[in-house]
Amino acid sequence: MRPPSPALLALALLGCSDYGYQKVKPLVGDQPAIEVSPTHLDFGGLQRGEVGTQTFTIASVGDVALDIGEIRLRGPDAFTVIEAPAFSTLAPGTSAEVTVTYSPSNTGDSGEIIIANSDPSLPEALVTLNGIGLIPLLQFDPPQLDFGYVPVGDTADGTIDLVNGGGAPLVIDSALVLGEGFTSSLPTLPATLAPNERLTVEVGFAPVVEARYQAELWVESNTPAGASRAAIQGTSIDQPVAVCDATPREAYALIDSVTWLGSGSYDPSGEAIAAYEWSLIERPAGSRAALPSGDADLYGFVPDMVGDYVAELIVQNASGVSSEPCYATVTAVPSQDLWVELYWVTDQDDMDLHLVNGSGALTSGDDCYYANCVGRGLDWGELGNADDDPSLDIDDIPGTGPENINIREPAEGSSFTVYVHDYTGSTPDFYGDNEVTVNVYLSGVLEFTDTRMIDGDGDYVPFARVNWDAQTVSPL
Repeated sequence: MRPPSPALLALALLGCSDYGYQKVKPLVGDQPAIEVSPTHLDFGGLQRGEVGTQTFTIASVGDVALDIGEIRLRGPDAFTVIEAPAFSTLAPGTSAEVTVTYSPSNTGDSGEIIIANSDPSLPEALVTLNGIGLIPLLQFDPPQLDFGYVPVGDTADGTIDLVNGGGAPLVIDSALVLGEGFTSSLPTLPATLAPNERLTVEVGFAPVVEARYQAELWVESNTPAGASRAAIQGTSIDQPVAVCDATPREAYALIDSVTWLGSGSYDPSGEAIAAYEWSLIERPAGSRAALPSGDADLYGFVPDMVGDYVAELIVQNASGVSSEPCYATVTAVPSQDLWVELYWVTDQDDMDLHLVNGSGALTSGDDCYYANCVGRGLDWGELGNADDDPSLDIDDIPGTGPENINIREPAEGSSFTVYVHDYTGSTPDFYGDNEVTVNVYLSGVLEFTDTRMIDGDGDYVPFARVNWDAQTVSPL
């Protein structure tokens, strides 16, 4: 489509560390050079209190002496640099060792050592560090137990698992549920859990008055923290009720504006609804449609692809009690008789949709694409009849689509070829293959869908041949 931005060209030509590589300027003349080996120290797993020691070497491999500046550690106190040639000079061909120790403070520790030096191509050399602490770790599953709404006089049961997420035996000394309205059935304690082993605590909730209830499960163990706790909650106050819908429930893609309705939500106790939380939890593959901003009702949602869109609504009353979720579905259908959709996976790699009329040529007046086909700019079929003319209604450059070409009523005897063009110059070398999908609908029915890998910058890839009178689509 349009030329890539200067920023994108800069990334492609100069390199970017976000993509996992760094372009290094070539050395000119006699210069210092640094070589660090190894560049990663893995201390493996150690018990609490154990100390592991490893070394790496800094070598001067240039033509002139290498100046070593500050050598600093970035990471937890579990790592320590105890010997290092900071603020010294290494003659060409000489080297020095750096000693690093590790004593675990967590179940997993990581960091890095940064070596400032006079090598102009690598002024900050890095050595990455990692180690595993073989210490017990108490985890709760779930971390918070929420019973939700339970009426006065009823009971509900739940469980919390005590899990050893560490690498050494976990000893559970005692456990206790503290809080009115809740009961517990505890396993025999003390108990010892091997790594990844779990122990179940059964919890009951039996509210006696209308109120919000809170409690905690306290556990004493041999973890470094000693005591740990998990939150427990429930309510006997009537939940608000989320009521949701959408209009229209069946909408023409790219044409109809949909309203998501939540203003019918209510609270049986008469409390005000204080918050409406909408989420779009399902949409067609390739769609980039998003819910508009709003409160009870959301206006102006336009589906961008054919398929189902499902929105979830949860409301909350003034007391902070949330409802059960409510779901509303909108089904988007093609608004034109010939409907072609395109989307892809990797952004910044611009793909273009082309629809060629009959035996016409690409990028000619017989080709509907970004340069000539926005707003039915071509006159195909019967002269002067806009209904049989193509239109490119969505054109996406930096993202992953979708793109769409459609014709309201193709002329009798028409045939078309669908191409995808990997726009020339839009593909930085590090992207590689791009996964591309094309959907073709005839008279509202999906007759063709195909996903292919495209890796040739500038390639025109034929996907399908459409025979309008026969209502068929053939892959190419």
